[in-house]
Amino acid sequence: MRKALALLLIGLVVMVSGCISSNSTKPTNTNELPTVKAATLLGGISTLDIMGAKGFDRKNGFKVEVLRLGKTPDIIAALEKGETDFAVIPAEMAAKLAQSGVKIKIIGVDMFQNQAIIGKEKMKPEELKGKKIGAVIASGTFKLFQAYMKVLYNLTPEDYTVVNVPPGSVEDSLKSVDAVVIWEPIVSQLMAKNYTVIATFSELWNEAKERGIVQGPPVMLVWVVRENFLEKHKDLVDAFIKAQIESAEFWKTHPAETKEILGKLYHLDEKTLDILYNRTEVNDERLNDELIRGIKSEWKLAYLGGYLKENPENLDIFYRG
Repeated sequence: MRKALALLLIGLVVMVSGCISSNSTKPTNTNELPTVKAATLLGGISTLDIMGAKGFDRKNGFKVEVLRLGKTPDIIAALEKGETDFAVIPAEMAAKLAQSGVKIKIIGVDMFQNQAIIGKEKMKPEELKGKKIGAVIASGTFKLFQAYMKVLYNLTPEDYTVVNVPPGSVEDSLKSVDAVVIWEPIVSQLMAKNYTVIATFSELWNEAKERGIVQGPPVMLVWVVRENFLEKHKDLVDAFIKAQIESAEFWKTHPAETKEILGKLYHLDEKTLDILYNRTEVNDERLNDELIRGIKSEWKLAYLGGYLKENPENLDIFYRG
């Protein structure tokens, strides 16, 4: 009897141990995951904000180290020096980098144009002639603004006065300038305080589209990777693309959590977050013909506006994964 009972107990122990083993998931040791560096603008939103916060990097087998840099030229310098592996930058700056000899590949589209021209009073964009405009002069947003003004309204830089304004001083600058050109989340912060939207960049894009100047979606931010990193770590690049798409899908399907993440990162109030979420559009598709068409149209606009010195028509720096 005792022998039978002992055998029964042993059997139970083996069975329970087997169940525990088969139903347990071995915890991922994040210290063993490879780390990649991704650079973004200190005062600019992107799906990178979601990737780290919700763990889409670790889910896809890597850890992302986020570099938040003060100016877009700082991001470009980090790419040139190999201080970052990935970066999210304006599409026209990707072309500028490639034309200057920096070996990069565009691996995806992050976000469509969310920039706007904001003023104290209602006016049409063409009425900016002779006005004083505040902008972050080194930014892609300002370069694209100049392109829009030139190709749509024949306004050259000589037709308006520009004041260089750090992102944190944009609202204060409206005391002494007629309008500012800026991106999210500052656009929504100003809208929440009842400043006037003179024009959004998506509206300017649509006007250019109606005139046959551009085609495709109004791409703003693209993801780029250093070419030598891609050659050595194609698997990590593919994993990063997947994590970025999953982050964008989360952004689109989880508004409350997305707003909570952005609110903590950028210290935004509820009214601003509601405006921001409703007026921004992230991309959750892999690089495809339509997105590339939009990128190339944005390059064309930048070329017509004088920002790109060489015609980017035949520039091919795309990696579809």
